[in-house]
Amino acid sequence: MVERARSSGMVPSGNGFREVGVALAWSALILAPILGLGGRAVYGTWWARESALRAEAEAALAYERLVEADALPVVDAAAAAHGREVYYSACVTCHGADGRGMKGLGRSLVESDFAAGMDDASLAGFLEVGRPNVKPIGMPPKGGREELTGEDLRAVVAYMRGLQDPRRMPALPEMVVAAATPSDAEKAKALAAAGGDEELAGYIASGSALFARSCVACHGAGGVGVKGNGKPLVNNGFVRGLDDDGMLAFLKRGRDPSDPANTTGVGMPAKGGNPALDEDDLLDIIAYLRTLAGDGGGTGASASGGPR
Repeated sequence: MVERARSSGMVPSGNGFREVGVALAWSALILAPILGLGGRAVYGTWWARESALRAEAEAALAYERLVEADALPVVDAAAAAHGREVYYSACVTCHGADGRGMKGLGRSLVESDFAAGMDDASLAGFLEVGRPNVKPIGMPPKGGREELTGEDLRAVVAYMRGLQDPRRMPALPEMVVAAATPSDAEKAKALAAAGGDEELAGYIASGSALFARSCVACHGAGGVGVKGNGKPLVNNGFVRGLDDDGMLAFLKRGRDPSDPANTTGVGMPAKGGNPALDEDDLLDIIAYLRTLAGDGGGTGASASGGPR
């Protein structure tokens, strides 16, 4: 009976294991490409995320890696000296004389992993375009100094490299701040604002040139203001409300972000962050501010009537 049943096909050969095995084999053949592609996709996504995290962690150590490694070559002295001059006229307001940043304004450039992780050409390119839309305070292209050339920016990078790693800073001569020389257009505009008074026009023109070098990063060219940073100085009631003595004292003192009278939350450093400005420079800037505020340039002297 058993033999007849087997020959008639009533009892599956091997109790059906062969058919199950064939079915599993076909399933594996069908699913293998699908599972393989899916696995690769999952792995690829994980690896991309892991690589990004590793790169971020490594970038966060760029400054530490820089100072722990052997020093790179000393930067060119002429480039560093020129870069220092440009830095003091375009960058010092927000980043400080020592490059370690100003509270409420710019970050430290010395311990900056961002700067340390860039090569010189990339950093100069960044300075050219800036970060005007970054919150809370943007960085204008070229630090607000549109006239700066590629050579100027490369010199700033050279000086920054010396600040980052003092081993690379060459011996620099004593800094001599170049006089802010007004252009012919500035002189003509100042003479008109002064009503033909040549002495007052000289103060206004000098103040205009100094303003362009020390104040435009926060207050914009012509004092029109920078959104999210310095207020407009054109027709500014605060400026009109102070006499020259009061304005001079304010510029010398600056205004901390925590000052209750500070309505922007953005700090203004003493002398606009440029310690090289002397009292006559500040008085010239005040004379220029008077023309923006609609005061006709003021008197060019202190409010108490003292000589300049």
